[in-house]
Amino acid sequence: MRPLLILMLLCAAFGAHQLWQKREAARAAAFDATAFVPVHMPSGMQRNTVFVLAPPNCPSDQAQRTEALIRDLGIAGIPVRRESGIAFDIENPTDAQMRDIDRAIAVFKRGAPVVYVNGLAMSNPSAEQTIAAYRGSGGRR
Repeated sequence: MRPLLILMLLCAAFGAHQLWQKREAARAAAFDATAFVPVHMPSGMQRNTVFVLAPPNCPSDQAQRTEALIRDLGIAGIPVRRESGIAFDIENPTDAQMRDIDRAIAVFKRGAPVVYVNGLAMSNPSAEQTIAAYRGSGGRR
């Protein structure tokens, strides 16, 4: 009888652990879409540069918003670079890094343009929001 009780307790503990992991993943993806959120920066993105991700040579409304955002940031004197994709090059990421990467990907999936700046990201921000995030996160201008 005692081995059966121990086995049941182990199964319950394992189930609780699995449920907790799923809850953490869902929480990492659920965030306020109207604000910049902390993320792990994709590979190749330098500090103090705004990275705007959007499909290249696209005539869509998203592409027009992207071009307007890039233009407005340039007028404000903010260094900006347009990209069409992201990648993460991390060996043995920690749990915190995985949560930040999951959040970065969730932002990316919300639609273009996606803006990454100094460890923050947002989908479809205004130029004013982007400039405030840049300056608030240690941007030079």
